[in-house]
Amino acid sequence: MMLFAGLVLLFVSGGAAVAADAFLMSKVRSAQLAGDHDQAVLLLEQAFDAADAEDHVTRDAVLLELGKALETGDRDLDAAYVFAKLAILRKKRLGKMHPEVAGLFETVGNAFERAGEKALAASAYERALTIDQMHYGPGSEIVRALSERLAVLHLDLGNQKKHETYARLAAGDVADPEPKEPSGRGITAESEYGDVDEGTFARVRIFYATDRARSGSGRPNDFFGGERGELSFGTAEVSIPHSHKPGVIEVPELISFELTENPEKHIVLQSITTLQGEEALAAMRAHVAKSGSDEAFVFVHGYNVPFSWAARRTAQIAYDLNFEGLPILYSWPSRGSPLDYMADTATVRLSGRRLSTFLGQIVASSGARRIHLIAHSMGNRALTDALELFALRHAHGAEAPAFEQVLFTAPDMDAGLFSEMLKTIRPVAKRMTLYASQNDLALVTSRNLHGGAPRAGQGGADILVSDRFDSVDMTALGADMLGHNYFADHASALTDMLSLFWRDAPPTSRCGMVKRAKQDRSYWLFDPQACRGTVALSAMTLLKKKGRQALTFAKSMADKWRLDGNQRAAAEWREIRTVMGSMVPSQ
Repeated sequence: MMLFAGLVLLFVSGGAAVAADAFLMSKVRSAQLAGDHDQAVLLLEQAFDAADAEDHVTRDAVLLELGKALETGDRDLDAAYVFAKLAILRKKRLGKMHPEVAGLFETVGNAFERAGEKALAASAYERALTIDQMHYGPGSEIVRALSERLAVLHLDLGNQKKHETYARLAAGDVADPEPKEPSGRGITAESEYGDVDEGTFARVRIFYATDRARSGSGRPNDFFGGERGELSFGTAEVSIPHSHKPGVIEVPELISFELTENPEKHIVLQSITTLQGEEALAAMRAHVAKSGSDEAFVFVHGYNVPFSWAARRTAQIAYDLNFEGLPILYSWPSRGSPLDYMADTATVRLSGRRLSTFLGQIVASSGARRIHLIAHSMGNRALTDALELFALRHAHGAEAPAFEQVLFTAPDMDAGLFSEMLKTIRPVAKRMTLYASQNDLALVTSRNLHGGAPRAGQGGADILVSDRFDSVDMTALGADMLGHNYFADHASALTDMLSLFWRDAPPTSRCGMVKRAKQDRSYWLFDPQACRGTVALSAMTLLKKKGRQALTFAKSMADKWRLDGNQRAAAEWREIRTVMGSMVPSQ
């Protein structure tokens, strides 16, 4: 049994129905505003006790909020023990050397230090430091900053030997400069696709804009929090293993005894570089000039998504599409917690106004001429607001549409409002596509929360149809298990996206599209079995890059693997060439 996202959702298990409280965090914050911190703590303790023991996501989120509530009530020692419990649980779930565990142990140390428990604080910081040293190297700024804090603590505790040890680390004096395991953070050479190739993994640079506040941590996974901030810009480096499967975000799995992030196996957020606004735009223009591609896409994530995960998703899409243009993330301040649906709904609309400003900057100054937009789930609220404002600002102009492809994937917004807004938005986009699903449980629960009003992303009998946009029912991709990321989790869906980006292909020219009618208008059922998954994606990315020469390239690869004795690889390349042939017009 699973409690989902703090929404009103019923699951049947053993004949019993369990409902989650959609307004838990609203009640907690109301109690805090009233000064009743004990009531806030009690509500969270009750929620933790009620959560299923196997529901690690909910229990993790409730413990984190409980620790914060105890801090707000000036109960730092109690908060420290709650954060410690959370760190231990997350260590069991993610692995003892996962970088998220380091951030939690530092949070434990902070709470113990505020409570005056310096020895316990030092112990927690030392656990965090051990993990940081492996991930970032002994001489990194992250390690040096934490070492400085430990040096001060051990001086206060009278432990001169440890004080001197950590003082040397803080100064960058590293006795053993070799990390315990290869961190994979040394750049070697650029690949032909403009990414950085490091032998067993590639490094993809994405650009970002965000109105999240900085957390104060230097760790990439913790760099931005879920609080509101001012609009800021920069780049992020994400590593993609060469063993990566299209549509997948590989993460450590304890079942495989993977205790930490490894760029040779996992998609890892390696670093974040902040830039001023004009610096970021200049870097974009330089990328466009170097790559020779005038394309860009802007991805706007959904609810319950931290910056680090959104960065991984943006890089994964760019890598899987072999996208040579500008991959850009707009990250609004989602709390990144399954308990904070209501807080996210309050935040996302403000971000829409900032996103509108940013899109204007991309159009005017990025150097890209073919700009695609992708929004997922609640992120569609920000994107539709942004595009409506953009359209109103340009309502009297005669210029061509500013944006090429606009993809509304699983929109968690009112269906009627969505349809009305797209009347205004339509002139600024060359083509608009709605991806929907009947199996999207996240949208079903959102519909329940909103009084039964249909959501724009729902498929089946409730799918929205219009002559302003193409509606594609993605139900055939299967149940989403509450993740509802089918637009980027499946190679066939990525192939459909590439068909749009590359050729502006109408549904009639894209594989897997089965025409249906509703209210005298057409919509499309997506059949992934007709698209041959990763084979079609590989064929299309090669054709886009090499043109008809891709056919010769595929044949040479098939011949190479046949001569090397790898019949499986040879057969795969022959299949890729066959699919390419169906995509290339005959001459």
